[in-house]
Amino acid sequence: MKKVLAIDDSTVWRNFLQNLLEIKGYNVETAKDGLDGINKFFTFLPDVVIVDYVMPKLNGIHFTRFIRSFSFSKNVGIIMLTGADETVNKFWAKKSGVNYFLKKTLPQDELEKEVLEFVNKPFAMEWSREIYKIHIEPYGELVDIIEESLKESTLVREIMSYSEFIYDERLVVNKLFELFSEVLNFKAMYMSICSLSEMRLYGFGENLASPEELHSFIENFTGIRYYSSVKAYFDGNRKIKDNFVIEIIYQKGEPVGFLVVEEPSSHEVVQHVLSIVNEPIGALIGLINDYNNLSSGKEIDEVTGLYNKTYFRTRLLNALDFVQRNNLPASLGKLTIKNLREISTKHGEDATNNLLKKIGNVFLEKFQEFSARFSANEFVCIFIGEDIERAKLEIEECKKNVQKIAQSENIKIDFDCKVVEWHGETIGELIEKLT
Repeated sequence: MKKVLAIDDSTVWRNFLQNLLEIKGYNVETAKDGLDGINKFFTFLPDVVIVDYVMPKLNGIHFTRFIRSFSFSKNVGIIMLTGADETVNKFWAKKSGVNYFLKKTLPQDELEKEVLEFVNKPFAMEWSREIYKIHIEPYGELVDIIEESLKESTLVREIMSYSEFIYDERLVVNKLFELFSEVLNFKAMYMSICSLSEMRLYGFGENLASPEELHSFIENFTGIRYYSSVKAYFDGNRKIKDNFVIEIIYQKGEPVGFLVVEEPSSHEVVQHVLSIVNEPIGALIGLINDYNNLSSGKEIDEVTGLYNKTYFRTRLLNALDFVQRNNLPASLGKLTIKNLREISTKHGEDATNNLLKKIGNVFLEKFQEFSARFSANEFVCIFIGEDIERAKLEIEECKKNVQKIAQSENIKIDFDCKVVEWHGETIGELIEKLT
């Protein structure tokens, strides 16, 4: 039975929502304000939250941002109710983590319909050991939440301050280890930084596991097996211990690194801290990879033979300058392999990289120097002098060719395509349209 938490300082609204949902068979809990809502969230563990915007002690936006800071809440559905005269700032609305905003002033039948349709969607709480710790240690005062938020913002600011050292990858990794050593208790820590085709491994502590064991452990645990080159910058000679926490670091949904912590004194604390710092570390790794490509003059992705993202941005800038001077149409296309991780898990590194290389050949033959491997699972191309309808036909042709290749390799591939037309935007704006 799906669980729903309704948070509102109005008794009338709490009763209305509870009656509406319980009649439909949902398990409902209510809370009278934001602070009460947070404590009920960690004891009731709802799949869906309905929260009022303006409440005593903690408003709906602050409640949602705090809840979303925990990784286990990412699939919880949150709908926010606003009054007739209440307007949520656009920036905070976008950054809040709220899935849907709903006016309380809607006609009752329409409001009920909207709420029930939302609650019926496949939202779900993800259980983790992190929840259990908070479950037994509720927040007693608003100051507890403020203190927690300040800790998080301090960690994020500290990590982003390391961006001034992106020219020295090892120094950045050392600083991250020093930071985690001050914040957490553990015996050993390992970190990998990954570009499109390369994984670089670092280890800190005494009596470390071997680099080969760490690489194998990451592959087996995550199923990600498409890095053609692995470099290690530490020594060790044992296996990874059974007592560990692992975190995949993402940048815009793409895995760009891994953190492995051995023998932590508290799994829950380590998991929570790593979930907080995931995004800033991902951004930092992105800057490091960009700098490495620029400083080394690296233009080509080793696996596919296509340009990498760093150099492709230069090609795109030159192409847009050309079409602007010559008053030509231009578009940007993208093909995304949605199940690359599953492919690498099922078929292994060699088969996955062979598939990627053949996809790269499709783009090279079709678009030559106007194509790139933009991320691990994304291929992009520039269409110069063609309207968007023609560009869509060409990207669909690429899609069909890629499908044929996958079928010939007996690989099930799930992918989609997107094309956006250039209307004078900067390259950053154009790339953002494509995401």
